[in-house]
Amino acid sequence: MKKLYLTYICIVVCAPIIFLIYLQIDMVCAPRAITASAIFGVVPLSLLTIAIYKKKKNFFYFSLFVLIIEIIITPVIMLKRLGWEKLVNERLLAFFTFEGIATLQIVITILLLLDFLKSQEDMTNF
Repeated sequence: MKKLYLTYICIVVCAPIIFLIYLQIDMVCAPRAITASAIFGVVPLSLLTIAIYKKKKNFFYFSLFVLIIEIIITPVIMLKRLGWEKLVNERLLAFFTFEGIATLQIVITILLLLDFLKSQEDMTNF
């Protein structure tokens, strides 16, 4: 569980750095992408931290909910601001990076939740 949690922390820290690099080479249209990646990294990370230390599975579900909302609204926002042609022609790598990071966060959150549920089940078997 600790390795997954540390991996999650590394992803949350690296995501804004990746988008800062994208901003420098004009692959991200606005600094808002850096802010959004930081917010959508810190909020689920905070919820996961609470879930792990308070031993409450509801916070795992809240974290998953935030990440699923992120995956849904990211393409909507990018299409609204950029349009289809500019998104496909110029910003597709940034889009797939953002969605890939969010998907990876969801996978790790689910693995952490399963590990948590398994540990809770083992405790009740004693």
